[in-house]
Amino acid sequence: MVAVRFRVLGPVELLAADGRPLPLAGPRQRVLLAALLARVNQLLSADRLVDLVWSERLPEEPSAALHSQVARLRRSLRAAGDDGRDPLVTRAPGYLLEVDLSEVDSGRFEQLVAQARQAPPTEAARLLEEALALWRGPAYEGFEDVEVARIEAIRLEEARLAAVEQHTEALLAAGRAAEAVPLLEAFVAGHPLRERARATLLRAFVALGRQADALGGYQAYRTRIAEELGLEPSRGMQQLELEILRGEPPGGGRGGAAPTGLAALQVRYLRTAGGSRIAWGMVGSGPKLVTIPAWVTSLEVIASGRDPRSSLLERLAHELTLVCYDRAGTGLSQGEVRDFGLDPNVDELEAVVEAAGGPVALLAMSQAGPAALALAARRAELVRGLVLFGTYADGPSVFTDTELARLLVELIRTHWGLGSRLLADLYRPGASDEAARHFARVLRDSADREVAAAYLEAVFDVDVSALLPRVQAPAMVLHYRDDRLIPFRGGRQLAAGLPHATLLPLDGGWHLPDARDLDRIVAAVVDFVRSGGTG
Repeated sequence: MVAVRFRVLGPVELLAADGRPLPLAGPRQRVLLAALLARVNQLLSADRLVDLVWSERLPEEPSAALHSQVARLRRSLRAAGDDGRDPLVTRAPGYLLEVDLSEVDSGRFEQLVAQARQAPPTEAARLLEEALALWRGPAYEGFEDVEVARIEAIRLEEARLAAVEQHTEALLAAGRAAEAVPLLEAFVAGHPLRERARATLLRAFVALGRQADALGGYQAYRTRIAEELGLEPSRGMQQLELEILRGEPPGGGRGGAAPTGLAALQVRYLRTAGGSRIAWGMVGSGPKLVTIPAWVTSLEVIASGRDPRSSLLERLAHELTLVCYDRAGTGLSQGEVRDFGLDPNVDELEAVVEAAGGPVALLAMSQAGPAALALAARRAELVRGLVLFGTYADGPSVFTDTELARLLVELIRTHWGLGSRLLADLYRPGASDEAARHFARVLRDSADREVAAAYLEAVFDVDVSALLPRVQAPAMVLHYRDDRLIPFRGGRQLAAGLPHATLLPLDGGWHLPDARDLDRIVAAVVDFVRSGGTG
């Protein structure tokens, strides 16, 4: 294996051939190296590097200044090597650092993690222990203001957390539950909303004969995610609790039983009139309810139980025929998006409804309302009823704080962390830092930041209020009275403007269904859909 020459899992360092850290001449050298390492083996343009190295205080002659910094870094790299090779390559329109991934500790970390996935438990535990030992602190520590380094640090931190979870699972599988428990307890204390680690801890408790601790851990998790995220434990987690109560081996109680609910969703694909390839699926039985993606979503994330809508959709999948899909450019519907506006959104919905065999009821939450209303006005024969939750028709009259809207879009585009922190607080007032991190993971796993920002930007100007009188389908409008993201007036406007609408106000400051209200919400939605909006 090639010796590590660069370290980024902590402070960024250049190493000599004998492993000694070598000093770099000045902060700009360190920023330049960090940027090149964050995009290792990828070309960064000279203009981009100038922006990263000098930020807003550009030198009088940027090209010459960058050339000077590159030349100095090149000398340092040559001095650090023992093979005379020059890894800093000049290639129009910029530069790249061309090295074997094993020469960077982050690359070595990811190679070890990948090897562990294919190894038996004992060997996997050893490989993962070696991988995690490479970390000396937060990745790219001290370079939070360098965009490419910050983005790569976020990705690596998520990889580290997943590796910790993988390591403890390997220990448990190798019969070393006693070693896994203290590691898991410390990890869960710092990351209480990560279900994978919590489930491993419960299984480890059972392996040690500590069923009471396992059941207590489940109840603590159930309470925590209800308070922090408004969610219920996933079906898999609920099944684990049932197995513990029955005294069955965790993970083995159901044998080869077929999955149910969202876990049984079979993904297929269709083409819209505009040529977009859309992932969609259908599960359950009874009247059909098509749920429209709100902003950016992923079928995989929803099925995992992590999306803010997951608990509601999981319950509905056991009561109705639930149809779900991902918008173009998000989740499993990967591909280029040329138009983020309303019309392509409605075209996607129309194609899914037709594929599902309409007429159907539509469930529109959050930003999905305008698309549902537009389709109901355009193709009345396809829509039996509308369930409108926390949504709106007239964007400009609802989103009156234009500066906040601009800030949200800019933060999502440039800084997932701050953007998701602000959004988390709007979705659930008083959201903790851990809840914000959970929300950020959901966003990152659903769409890249450019797609998310572009879709969000299109939300604020949409106005379909003129279509409301043309919507003849019955509608049920649910809205939290103190919703901060889409104010209650959005729900009132819908109820007043639709010819056949009923308003069901909910008490609280949430934006999406809260765990404590699920019984009431599910009962209302199921009754509405089954009765065709007449019950």
